[in-house]
Amino acid sequence: MLLILVLLMWNVGEMVYIYGVFRKKHFLFEDRYTKAMCMAMSTISSFILALYLNLLLPVHLVTYFLPLFAGVWVGWQFGSFMKAPASLNGMYNGILGGIMGMMFGAVLQNPALCNIPIETEALINSNLVRLIIFCAALHTLVHHFIRYSLTK
Repeated sequence: MLLILVLLMWNVGEMVYIYGVFRKKHFLFEDRYTKAMCMAMSTISSFILALYLNLLLPVHLVTYFLPLFAGVWVGWQFGSFMKAPASLNGMYNGILGGIMGMMFGAVLQNPALCNIPIETEALINSNLVRLIIFCAALHTLVHHFIRYSLTK
């Protein structure tokens, strides 16, 4: 749990930093570039946020909606950089990332949902740790590429 909390804080910090940088510089780029950046940021950020929320919160009917709403909020924030009809694209990618994160978190907690034959609790926990570290590294890599493209 502590590892998940640390990775959540790390990824939320990266997301807030990139949001602030892109907020300052989004007028310098054309709409096609802005759309591509917002799609990448909203999808991966809402995926990671929904995954960590799904893994941290207890299983109740109400907590299944919180990662989805987090994905909508992330997509709405990053979609606000685009013009009105195109801003729905950010919201759509946020919802998509939120749903993917929820599903991936559910499968990590119970691999039998997808008929994955893992039976020991230790193997489930080791796979969970490996995959959340991989997702955090993927999030960091995407945001590093976005930061690099904003410096040019």
